[in-house]
Amino acid sequence: MAATSGYAADTGDEEVDLLINPSSSISLGVGHWSGTREQYGIFDGLRDDETIALFDADIRLRDDDTGTWITAKARNLGIDNRDVKLRYERQGNWGVGFSFNQIPRYAQYTIITGMSGLGTETQAVPAPADGYVPGTGDDVVLDTKREAIGLDFFKYLSPNLNFKVDYRNETKEGDRHWGRGGQAEFAAEPIDSTTRQVDVLLEYAGKEFQLTGGYYGSWFENDNDLVTTYRGLAAPGSQFYLSLPMDNEAHQFYLNGGYNFTPTTRGTFRVSYTHATQNEHLPTSDIPGLAAAIAPSKLDGEINTTLVQLGLTAQPTDMLSLVANLRYHDVDDQTPAWLVVTAGTGVHSTPMSYETISGTLEGTYRLGDGYSVIGGVDYKTQDRSVPQYAAERYVPFRSRVDELTYRAQLRKSLSETVNGALSLSHSDRDGSSFSPAIHSDGLTADSLISPINIADRKRNKVRATVDWAATESLGLQFNAEASRDRYEGPASVDYGLTEGSARLFSVDADYAFNDNWHMAAWASWDRSKATQRNYHDTNIGGLADTDRTAHLTDTGISLGLGLDGKISSRTKVGADIEWTRTTSEYDDNIPPAYYLANVSPLDDIVNRSTKISLFADYAIDKQSALRFDVVHEIWKSDDWTWQFSDGSPFVYGTTNDGTMVVYDPSQSATFVGLRYKYTFM
Repeated sequence: MAATSGYAADTGDEEVDLLINPSSSISLGVGHWSGTREQYGIFDGLRDDETIALFDADIRLRDDDTGTWITAKARNLGIDNRDVKLRYERQGNWGVGFSFNQIPRYAQYTIITGMSGLGTETQAVPAPADGYVPGTGDDVVLDTKREAIGLDFFKYLSPNLNFKVDYRNETKEGDRHWGRGGQAEFAAEPIDSTTRQVDVLLEYAGKEFQLTGGYYGSWFENDNDLVTTYRGLAAPGSQFYLSLPMDNEAHQFYLNGGYNFTPTTRGTFRVSYTHATQNEHLPTSDIPGLAAAIAPSKLDGEINTTLVQLGLTAQPTDMLSLVANLRYHDVDDQTPAWLVVTAGTGVHSTPMSYETISGTLEGTYRLGDGYSVIGGVDYKTQDRSVPQYAAERYVPFRSRVDELTYRAQLRKSLSETVNGALSLSHSDRDGSSFSPAIHSDGLTADSLISPINIADRKRNKVRATVDWAATESLGLQFNAEASRDRYEGPASVDYGLTEGSARLFSVDADYAFNDNWHMAAWASWDRSKATQRNYHDTNIGGLADTDRTAHLTDTGISLGLGLDGKISSRTKVGADIEWTRTTSEYDDNIPPAYYLANVSPLDDIVNRSTKISLFADYAIDKQSALRFDVVHEIWKSDDWTWQFSDGSPFVYGTTNDGTMVVYDPSQSATFVGLRYKYTFM
């Protein structure tokens, strides 16, 4: 980058340049963060004042005589969010690769708790009755860390036949915010799992026929299976058991390919079959008095998935192009239905199977004078298995869902410098009649809920784009999108989402002042709305239950500006600023009298973030360069998720827990870094 900016010309394509003249580089430096950045530091772990090492490497070596490549790439080796890739390849013959990456995730708040057993399968939460004082105890930042190792190998068995193997082993450790009991009580999910994946395939590529077949397998193992939690330290009581994800595995065999019938007609296909199981022993069956005598000792979970997909593309004439696709997807859940709750009339598990057939037909016709018309039809029908135990339906159910979508687009090359497109689509989803919810407790209100994923829906979308090269130096891109959903279920099913809408407007600009200075700017505005009608059980004496309608709105505004250029043959500088504001509004029309004491409507949540970046590159010579970076971040929020209305930290009850959650609603931090980069051939 900066190390050669003053000395070497290039083609303008970085990948091509590296293939023609492969070069390597090593970058070393030091940086310091000052301030508070719990929000920005979620995925790198840099939360407060901290000095870090800056170490990156990109090694590319080629032996021209043998066609051998040796590459190594390392990024962020001085912090927790790092990755390394190594590769040895005999061009056109065989190759092997190794990769390692680490991804942390730190909670953006601090937990102050007297809990014992954090990170284990036995946890006890103290209560004020034990002498625990809320806000005292250990300060804990919950975090998880993923570490993945990958190995891959390929070998060309012939000019047309290639064999590949990819293997990945990922471990995840740490703790995640959790909860226990019927009231709000703190718990932490202990995470210690391993996921293994392998993909083996054989590829054939002929002039007319191409074929790929292979096997994909995955295995998930969790070293923790059941968490036992207690309330109270002196005399453990109110014991609860919290289950964790169980071991499972899946095996898939697949075959896909394509055939060129003519130079303008091509067919494709994909076929796969997946067998997934979950047969781990259920730890709850070993606890006396917890599991019923008839409860299973293992789930015997089994899901078999079949996929068949066919495609055809053709160009019957110079003016007309056609695309057709047909897809069959069957999810067959063979898991037995077990009795999982014995109280009352009992509750069973609910295995669900789905059979989905979908298809697309699309045509493009070129009208001349730069105009093109695109029309398409998408159809999907899904058959859903009916719950085996009808008396345990908790929401209305339909066994078939159909959706039909019509699409149309007009494209126009207005000139050599202006291109635009306008697209419209309309989709209509309906299906079989609803079967009402049937509750053992006799409640009927839930039978009026229309589940969003199967409810009748009409959706309209419109999108307009313009790409304008105003001058040789100035380019502009405009985009406008709008959509509206209307949920129109039968009169007997009228609770749930009733309508929704979305809007997006954006503009991007790119301007070159001259050969040395360049500017880019962008702005976007989006708004999503949803109206939801719900049943409201007041639980207030003298007031009858009522319906309530919530109008939910999310609005986002983002602005960005970047400038970079050369102030001398050796020095390049640049600056970027990004600003974002998001607002979530909760407009609930419940009269004030229907709120319980000390309960009020939800306030709006506003988040603001600003990031300013400055850099300077100085080329010492043809091989050496210095880079100086300054970054300033600002984040502000009035999110009430973990604080009370008066701004005080959230506390888990006054009699049953006392754990406190603390976060800083106004954060700012500054980074200063200096690194040295050495480039060599």
